[in-house]
This record gives sequence, structure tokens and C-alpha cells, in this order.
Amino acid sequence: MELNFDYSKRVDKWNAVWEEGKTPFHRLKPHETLVKYYGKLTNGKKGLRFYLPLCGKTVDMKWLSDHGLDVTGVEGVEMACRQFFQEQNLEYSEHSYLPGPSNGKLFVARRPLMAPSVKLRIFKCDVVVPASITNHLPGDLVFLLFLNNMDVNSSVIGKVDVVWDRGSLVAIDPPDRKAYIEGLKDVTGPETAILLETFEYDLDERKNELFPNPLFRRDIDALFGDWCSVSEEERVDCIDAQPYFRQWGLTWMTNVVYLMKPRS
Repeated sequence: MELNFDYSKRVDKWNAVWEEGKTPFHRLKPHETLVKYYGKLTNGKKGLRFYLPLCGKTVDMKWLSDHGLDVTGVEGVEMACRQFFQEQNLEYSEHSYLPGPSNGKLFVARRPLMAPSVKLRIFKCDVVVPASITNHLPGDLVFLLFLNNMDVNSSVIGKVDVVWDRGSLVAIDPPDRKAYIEGLKDVTGPETAILLETFEYDLDERKNELFPNPLFRRDIDALFGDWCSVSEEERVDCIDAQPYFRQWGLTWMTNVVYLMKPRS
């Protein structure tokens, strides 16, 4: 099928998905892939910086922060972030930081049980935000939402130790992948671990334009092969994991997990 890659429509599409409650990809428990590979990602270390691009309201963020990790998320739908606060019983406030068309916002909350050194953030705006904003209130849960995931770089979120991409690369449109990868290159280093979940299926069978887009090994090698070591960790038939996969018209679907590390 031919997909629509109009940027303005893309943002509206995802806002509509959340407003209509069509978020079957959201899970009520920490993702089993994250839990399974947590040991490999952290090697028993505390205080590592985890980055979750296009994080939605995933409970993975709270689970990671409860394990003493610094968590930074990027999300383009304000409703998703508000729901995260509400569902995690967190009081929060909203602050306009960037004037004009950038429409930047900073969401701030404090969880008393969180260690003062642990932070959890989500970012949004149309332009790159000064790095000083990301350190606004140490000890608070800090959320600043990004409308454009492609704006993320080290001047905004700094360097990270682990990237958990459960639904970002498969959700963004193929023409945006290069820009997304450039952002990943900038926020990662030789010691960074990248955990990526992808799906393979026949795009010609699909009846809609929603997440997730298929990614095959050739796509992964084209995007990561020149700057990362790539290890395919597991490959599982998942066509019956969700009823809507077959409702899309698909006859087969494979879930593939990759673990990658940037080269020096």
C-alpha cells in the first residue's frame, strides 16, 4: 500500500489516536522485552541514563526510575503525558518555556519516594531547547514534550547510556528515519546500549497507515550498520499476539529484537 508521509497530518493523526483511545499498543505492565534484557543493558549499574523515544505513557518509565535509573522520554502527544501523571498518581504543573510558534511546555512533578538524584523527563517543542532547561529542577520529575522527535540531540537531552526503542523507529515515517538516526548518533556513545523492537510483515497486505511500520534486517543494516555492531537477539512469530494484526489484513508477522552498540 502507498503511505502518506505529510508531516502536518502525521501529528494530527497521532493526536486523534490518543483522543479516541485507540492505543492497544499501551501496556499496563513493564514490557517483557525490557524486563528480559534489563540485566544486559545495565550490568548491575545504578544511575544509568535511559532514553525512551516516543514514549507515550509507558509504565516502563516508572519501572526504570523505581530501579534507580535516570529516565528521559520524548513524546509528541500532550494527552499521553498527562495520562502518565494521572495514572501514576503524580501531581504536576505545566509551564510555557518557549515563546512563539515553538509551543514548548515543561511539565513538572515530584514523587517523594524518588531518590533526589533520579530524574524522569519527557520533552516536546518544535525547536532545539537549551540544555540548561533539562536540568531545571533536580529531584523533580521533569517533563518537556517535543512535538518533533527529529529535534532531539545531545544539546537537548545530553548523552545517554541506554536507548530503549520499543515503538519509535517502527512508528515514524520512513522518510524521517535518517533524521531520527542522526539524533541517536548524537546522544549515544561507545558504551551506549540500544535495545530495539521491530516487526516484519508484508506491507502490501496492510489495510491502514498506523503503527507499526515493518522493518527488515536490510533496513536495520542500512540505518545502523555503518556506526553500530548489530546483534539479532530473538525472532518470534507474533501474528496472533494482537487481534488487530489479522484485522489489518496481515497473514504473517514476526517480532524481532536487536541489541546494538555504537562503534568507537
